[in-house]
Amino acid sequence: MFEDDRIGQRGLKGFWAALGLAALLGGCASMNQQQPQQQPQPDTAATAIPASDAASADASSAQQQAASASVTRVVTKTTYVRVRRGDTLQRIAQKHSVSVRDLAAWNHLKPNGHLRAGQSIKLVSKQTITVQVAAPPAGGATANSTASAAANTAGSRQVAAEMARHANSVALVWPAHGRVVEPFAPGATRGIEIAGKAGDPVIAAADGKVMYAGTGLNEYGSLIIVQHNKDFLTAYSHNRRLLVKTGDMVHQGQQIAEMGSENNDRVAVLFEVRRDGKPVDPMPYLPSPPQG
Repeated sequence: MFEDDRIGQRGLKGFWAALGLAALLGGCASMNQQQPQQQPQPDTAATAIPASDAASADASSAQQQAASASVTRVVTKTTYVRVRRGDTLQRIAQKHSVSVRDLAAWNHLKPNGHLRAGQSIKLVSKQTITVQVAAPPAGGATANSTASAAANTAGSRQVAAEMARHANSVALVWPAHGRVVEPFAPGATRGIEIAGKAGDPVIAAADGKVMYAGTGLNEYGSLIIVQHNKDFLTAYSHNRRLLVKTGDMVHQGQQIAEMGSENNDRVAVLFEVRRDGKPVDPMPYLPSPPQG
């Protein structure tokens, strides 16, 4: 599926077949922009876990129930607004306190694009989920582990729901902190290269599932592929060290690798965005470039 003028088509087809992604990407279809499907809403309910199963109600049990720990996780919340006559991206962005650039990226539109009355416009925001769990005085480590497991379960449900949906866009964050040393050029490059120092963190650009983590295609070095929904994937290449494995659920901002120069002539991460299996320019899906 990954086209590359430096790699034969036969090798690429064999690679994707080995990954088992051919069926996944072959079934991708773009969502009708006029009638976008409702994105999943984050589960904002706190997950409560009993403090103790002890039958006695003595002071010790009371202390166990009183002691608590909490884990917070930031998840992406997606909502839609209906365009009214006379609305513009600038007006909608101002009303909802977001930037025109981000609003255009979320909806795969040009910043000065024309809107139609009745059209649905996607809004993306961040929401914090707090999970509280009981923490027995002598078992803090166990309680913390339980809290993390509960938070991870809730987050995984959110990721799985998003992966099952078609989407016109995907809201990304920068996968690395550095300067873009190679821009996207249709037909010439697969993505953008972000330079840095060996060992710099490479992070997941959005919530998703790791479809591949390994060195199965030498041209890419150590490669990670993350599926975000039925239409969008991101890929992170030339890493020094991988911190996730195939099948892991990852969350936006989570470190997934260390930057390196494997099979590359400089220390940088090659970041690709794939829509329906085809490379697209990552820049419209990213916020304003970070300061390198």
